[in-house]
Amino acid sequence: MVNTAGNNGHYNGTRPPDDVLEAALHRYSRNSLGLAQRLDYLVKDFNYKIGLTTLKGLNRKFNVDTVKKPPQEHISATIIGEVISDNASSRKGPGTVQTQIAREHGVKIPRDTVRRLMADLDPGGADIRYPGHSNRTPKQRGHLTDTGVYYEVHFDGQEKLNFKALRMGRVGIDIYGSRCHSSGRMIKFLTVPNARCSSTVGHYYLDLVEDNGVFVQATVDGGSETGELYAAHLALRQKCMPDVSLEGHPAFVALPSTDNIPIEASWKLFTNYVGLDIKEILLLGRTLNYFNAAYDVHVNLFNWLWPKIIQLCLDDFVDYWNNHRIRLQKDKVLPSGFSPNYICDFPERFGLVKFGEQAPQEYIDQLRQNIPKSREECYRWVSDEFDTQAAEVYEQIGSPKLKLTDGWTIFCRMLPLLL
Repeated sequence: MVNTAGNNGHYNGTRPPDDVLEAALHRYSRNSLGLAQRLDYLVKDFNYKIGLTTLKGLNRKFNVDTVKKPPQEHISATIIGEVISDNASSRKGPGTVQTQIAREHGVKIPRDTVRRLMADLDPGGADIRYPGHSNRTPKQRGHLTDTGVYYEVHFDGQEKLNFKALRMGRVGIDIYGSRCHSSGRMIKFLTVPNARCSSTVGHYYLDLVEDNGVFVQATVDGGSETGELYAAHLALRQKCMPDVSLEGHPAFVALPSTDNIPIEASWKLFTNYVGLDIKEILLLGRTLNYFNAAYDVHVNLFNWLWPKIIQLCLDDFVDYWNNHRIRLQKDKVLPSGFSPNYICDFPERFGLVKFGEQAPQEYIDQLRQNIPKSREECYRWVSDEFDTQAAEVYEQIGSPKLKLTDGWTIFCRMLPLLL
């Protein structure tokens, strides 16, 4: 009997409109998701259940790039050259560059092609990345374990770009970050004027809770800057998780920095991805005399411009890491072989549960009131007056794209108009 309805007996959910579906499929491709993972996200995002054959047909229909159909080699070389031109330290390997190209350009280039062209364009880069390039003996580690995503979150500040490191007078940029223990997901990395300020860290923590909910355990390095974080987290644990024992599941754990492994490892990943490039480019301000710390306008413009540029670098790093596929490690107890975002979004596939209890906004606001300094004060880089003036000048010069390699060019274009 003819099936005039065209129904195969299975309910696949409601297919999204073509423009929505096309955008989603291209986004999944840019994030380097496998076909099976794309099917999972179609169910999660749209409740649209299809099989691999249908997915492949949709990919062809919407011209979703695959590594089997790369661009011509001269185009690949141009794209690779553009990406590695921003990597002055040569610390990004072929896998990182391949993932970055997919994310930023929507183009799939085979890893072997990326490696070969990188060797031509940056002949000394492989030697710099060679594992034996550093003579430091690594510390012996055990296996990390956990029960679920957002059960334990690690916190730490980084001061590799502060005034002591840069030696450019009064200017420096601190970073504060957090990372999920079980998934390896980088949660929030933020440029801050002072990563050692307890009030700043307290507001940072409450921002995190607003976006991700309350987790079970905060793990930090021992330090006075986590006092407000501790007070707020303990209060939220008792408010939102009254049935979770503090004895069996502590709210707060302080470790030596060398044992706070997930977040400490994050700083090395950031350094290799873009941190060394940031420092090298910032120091050009001193060596090429673009910047003079004796003048307040130089200091104010630095503090107005460079945190914005470095925040974009941090956002790019976090996006890269969370969407890249972690290499498969057969001896690892926690999940591997998938991206941190996928592990976070589908924890049940790995025998994990998802924590993150939403907190009442009024309670979060009340906790903010207990912090000695306001959020605006903690996050303020320049006065409101200078911020307004600099924003007008930036618009006056055409609002150029904030890019790491163009930072000092923008600085020098804005400076005369602020004098």
